[in-house]
Amino acid sequence: MSLVDAPGKAQTRHRNESVQRFISRFVPATGTRPPSYDSVVIAGNGIGAQAFAAQLVKHPQFEGKVTLVAPPAQESRRLINGVSLRGIAADFLSSAVGVDHATLLQAATGTSLPGPVAHRQTAAMAIDRNGEWTFSNSGPWQGGSKGNAAPLVYGMRNSRLVAGLRELLAEHPVEYVDDMVESAAHLRSYAAGTRPLLVNATTKPTLLGGDSSAPQRLVLAVQAPMIEADSGISHPLQRDTTFAPLIRRNDIIDVGYFTPFADPLSPRSTWYGIFARVVDADSGFDKDAELATMTGELHGVANALGLMVDDAAETLAGALVPASSWGKVAPSKPGTLELKRMYSGGAPCYYADGMISAAIGGVIGAEAVVHGQDPDPAIRRALRPWRRHNFLWWLETNKISALTDRLLRVNVQASMAYPHSAGLRMWKSAA
Repeated sequence: MSLVDAPGKAQTRHRNESVQRFISRFVPATGTRPPSYDSVVIAGNGIGAQAFAAQLVKHPQFEGKVTLVAPPAQESRRLINGVSLRGIAADFLSSAVGVDHATLLQAATGTSLPGPVAHRQTAAMAIDRNGEWTFSNSGPWQGGSKGNAAPLVYGMRNSRLVAGLRELLAEHPVEYVDDMVESAAHLRSYAAGTRPLLVNATTKPTLLGGDSSAPQRLVLAVQAPMIEADSGISHPLQRDTTFAPLIRRNDIIDVGYFTPFADPLSPRSTWYGIFARVVDADSGFDKDAELATMTGELHGVANALGLMVDDAAETLAGALVPASSWGKVAPSKPGTLELKRMYSGGAPCYYADGMISAAIGGVIGAEAVVHGQDPDPAIRRALRPWRRHNFLWWLETNKISALTDRLLRVNVQASMAYPHSAGLRMWKSAA
């Protein structure tokens, strides 16, 4: 459905109004002052960086004054970063760029609506019985039996979304510079004004002189696009629905997540699957052994669901990534914004909250800059509920895994009532 269609136009208006109400809550007009900067130059071109830039140039004082500096997105079939875009994240990105969901989806997946979407979310424990995977009774934790009217999750390759956002911003007054930033002075050299705000949206915490510390926790993850077997998908996997198979292993739950998916580079793939596991950095874990075990889990559970990894040698990726703090983080230094640090919170790859954090962080940060307010606390306040839910999920999967396992086998809806079902508004689109 496009902006030409009356129902679609009403949906888009409702989504945009919802985003604006959210902005007004965390960047109140009562605190508005003239901006401290006459331009903004951003190191990075990921989702958060582009959302930040797009939101800035909606305001006349920053038209033609925003520059993103980074090598162009490298697209490949391998799934390197997050894939699950929550419906509310699509609201924020669409609003920032000035398009509807249909246009965003076309740019990011090459498909039209309804596209790779889920309106329900389900879960169950997955059990390995001598190489044969079975599941406890599954149940919905969002969307009930019929599905939510609004989209909950879209599935897309991260690098295609990043490239798609750049394509959508081609007609906007944003400048892209294809270069790798090496320092604050290097970044400042690309500024379009004399009083620029320097923004770090990269994974290099010390790029602009910021602080860096070793992470206390790390996330192991294995993911790949999936194709359906000739016999079709098998219960408990269902159309228009995500499925979270959870595996308790050595007192930690490996969190699985299977979603509808689309990617122009893997046109056969209609599903996506991941397993992620949070470990303490000082636990002495064996990275290679863990990733090998989780790769086996991914293949085994996928087969039990009637799926197969699509060209594993080209698409499957295993990673070890640092988790960030759920609480306080070091503030940005004067004249800079540590955007990536401000919107990150908790364990990535593990609760489908990376892209929503980047989208909200980018939009709220931009609005704070425009209104002469400190973007650091605005971003952290706005994303506090998402950090809290990420933390609670870590408690469930890492600290009380035996209880979580038992409750999920008894009643999925009851065990997932809080924070998962209660957090529906943190997942679904506003319309």
